[in-house]
Amino acid sequence: MKKLKNSWGFTMTELLCAVVVVLLLSALLVVGIRFSSSTYTNSTRMSEAQLLCSTLTANISDKLRYCGSVEESEEGGVSKIFIQNVGSVAEKGDTFQVDEDGHVTLGGKKLLSASAYPRGLKAKEVTLTYNRNTDIFGVTIQITDGSRVLAETEFEVKRLNG
Repeated sequence: MKKLKNSWGFTMTELLCAVVVVLLLSALLVVGIRFSSSTYTNSTRMSEAQLLCSTLTANISDKLRYCGSVEESEEGGVSKIFIQNVGSVAEKGDTFQVDEDGHVTLGGKKLLSASAYPRGLKAKEVTLTYNRNTDIFGVTIQITDGSRVLAETEFEVKRLNG
C-alpha cells in the first residue's frame, strides 16, 4: 500500500477517541450539575428553616415575656395563660399549638402569615413549660419539611410581668 503524501484529516481511531472523551466530559458535567443543584436546594431549605425558627423564637419570646397570669398543668406545661392582645388562652396542653397546615397558632390565630413558611416548611412541634419559682418559660420548636427535622431550637424566656 502506498502512503499518500500531504494527507490531511483524522483517522477513524482519532475520531473515536475524541467522541469518547467528549461523552465522558458530558457525563461528568451532567452529574456535577445535578449534585450542585441538589446541594443548593438543601442548603436553601436549611437556611429558610433556620430563619423560620429564629422568627418564631422572637415572636414567641415577645408574647411570653409580657404575658399576664399563668396557670400550670400537672405535667409542668401551661394550661391557661393571659397574653395582651390575645386575651385568655385556655387549651389542653401547650398554649402554642401547631395546626393541620404546620403553622404555629395562639388562641386560634396564626402567629405568622403563610408566606413565613416557604418551600413546604412546617412547624412539627412547639412545647412550652413554665417554672413558677424562677418565673421562666422553656420553649422548644422543631421545623420540618415533612420527612426530617431541619431546624430545632430550645430557649428560655424570663417573664417580666410576674
